Amino acid sequence: MDNTNIHNPLVSIIVVTYNSAKFVIETLESAKAQLYNNIELIVTDDCSKDETVKLCSKWIAQNKNYFVDAKIITSEVNTGIASNCNRGLRASKGEWLKYIAGDDLLLDNCIADNLDFVNRYPNAKFITSKTENIGDNGNPYYCGPDRYKALRKFYFGLSAKMQLKTYARLPVFLNSPAFFMNRELIVSVNGFDEEFKIYEDICIIFRINDVGERVYFFNSDTVKYRVHENAISRNKNSAVHERRNKEQILIFKKYRK
Repeated sequence: MDNTNIHNPLVSIIVVTYNSAKFVIETLESAKAQLYNNIELIVTDDCSKDETVKLCSKWIAQNKNYFVDAKIITSEVNTGIASNCNRGLRASKGEWLKYIAGDDLLLDNCIADNLDFVNRYPNAKFITSKTENIGDNGNPYYCGPDRYKALRKFYFGLSAKMQLKTYARLPVFLNSPAFFMNRELIVSVNGFDEEFKIYEDICIIFRINDVGERVYFFNSDTVKYRVHENAISRNKNSAVHERRNKEQILIFKKYRK
């Protein structure tokens, strides 16, 4: 395959894992099921203590022929989400990046629909879309009314400069599991901010808006986001909760003001 062809670019699906053994095979199967087929698969693991690495290694050995390339990279120490994302970035060769957590699922149209959007809007380098919420069992999960629907509609119509000002006031309303990114753009802003262990998504929005790139949106589901108690955004462990609060303050000091 011609990985540089504008109509058939190489896409890197980067599965970000940490103690993801319960769900990661489902995640990998969702990557294999993509309707688009010029894909490299990278699993980047952040020193899991469970069977994640073993399961992923075995699955890749059995399914690598479904991809242009498939590999797993590991870390000897736990470094946090941003550093884990950057390891995947450095290992990737695709023109486009699709990050997915090791407990979420790609819909089979995910890559194809994102690339179709790029073909229709050639200036788009950072894209998000809709997500479906699911529970532990994979069934639909209702999280309550969408408080930010109107704000998102307003935000996506703004210039990069005005998106930055809006997001600085309330950086919590984007569907980050659905992000689809141009690799060259992410490299140009030095990747994800490794000062923060949890909020890699908030910082990357600040970085790309700050260099004049908008966040684009298309109104289609591309990802299933799993809602469960061990997810980093919902974990009630006191240490994790304290880390979230601390990072929110640090992000404000570094970016929002």
